[in-house]
Amino acid sequence: MIFVIEDDPDVMALIKDVFTEKGIPAMFFSSATAGLREIVKSHPDLVIMDLMMPHISGFEICRYIRADMKLKNIKIMVITGYDSPKVRREIFGYGIDDYISKPFDIDEFLEKVSRFI
Repeated sequence: MIFVIEDDPDVMALIKDVFTEKGIPAMFFSSATAGLREIVKSHPDLVIMDLMMPHISGFEICRYIRADMKLKNIKIMVITGYDSPKVRREIFGYGIDDYISKPFDIDEFLEKVSRFI
């Protein structure tokens, strides 16, 4: 199962539409808190999330997942509006498996997702 955690309604709608069109099953969360709670319960195969969200950042969710022995093997892909060498080093330093920067190309996004499913 894929979990998508995204607080931007436009990006969320785009991903939902693409996944629906391609027949990719996923659960969607607009709240990082709700997404993390469900990750702990359900152990998805892949988490796709924004890095900058209110209350809990994508970095904090990643840190939590990687520190938990039951969750640490979950694949993580982040979506970020910040793309620089410094941010990329930070992203991969947290154990994130892949990332895509906003705005993103749908074909590139699907190609990255397909690596994990």
